[in-house]
Amino acid sequence: MNSPSPSPSPSPRARLRHALLRIGAGRHAPEADLRTDLECALSELAEEMLGERSRVGSVTLGSADHTWGRNLGLRLADHDVGLPNLLWRADGSALPTRVRETHPALCQDEWEAALLVGKLILIVLESEPDLDPAPEPVRDKAVPHPQRLPRPARAPGRESFCRSLTALAEHGNPQDELTARLRTTLLAFASETPDNQEAAHHIAVLSTAPPQPAIRLCLSRSGLSLGQVLLSADGCPVPGSVLEEFPDLNQDEWNAVMHVTGLVLSAFETEPANAAGRLPHST
Repeated sequence: MNSPSPSPSPSPRARLRHALLRIGAGRHAPEADLRTDLECALSELAEEMLGERSRVGSVTLGSADHTWGRNLGLRLADHDVGLPNLLWRADGSALPTRVRETHPALCQDEWEAALLVGKLILIVLESEPDLDPAPEPVRDKAVPHPQRLPRPARAPGRESFCRSLTALAEHGNPQDELTARLRTTLLAFASETPDNQEAAHHIAVLSTAPPQPAIRLCLSRSGLSLGQVLLSADGCPVPGSVLEEFPDLNQDEWNAVMHVTGLVLSAFETEPANAAGRLPHST
């Protein structure tokens, strides 16, 4: 009797997707374990898609205390700032010259939509705030040091948005259905403000053409992949509005923000038929 063939190992996209979803899943995994899994998965996908250009080593998983509670999310390793906070400061920034040269069909409104959707996705993947910046430690008899209380599970709005992202990589539903679900859950999570509605209008789930067919989160007018658009911003100058708020931020760290945001978006795509997904170096 033939033994069953071993299951194929998860792809770098799948490993990063799994690591991202674990951050806010409400599990009891220690923060250090989540950080290790995320950094390894991020580095692996970055090596495949960016090679030596990658700057993802500047990004880690960290916790932050806010007026609304404590949460875990992607942060710059050498700054006390989360990636979404940096992208908020880039609101209204001009379409970078390098991005325009790489994607001539891209317009300013689509660039702003790509940034806004990118930061909303980074936020929805964070853990739910625990609403108590300093909860009482819980002692485990088997562990001599205090342990933090378990992180709360995602609220329903967050969880629905995460499920709509995960559905993109599962091949199962028509593109129009995936697009409608993604737009609806994005607005349910982020609220129906004019800028969010405009961004939702600009996104769609589309398939790429052969020889590398895949399902991607794209800009509806130009058909460009959001992940590819943000990854093409590698080397673009740090927006002035970002430097005003974070004057110590350097170019490599801004590249890291663009790299990681683009790779996060890529993690929720279906696998291309050709596994060689490395991007060409743009000049």
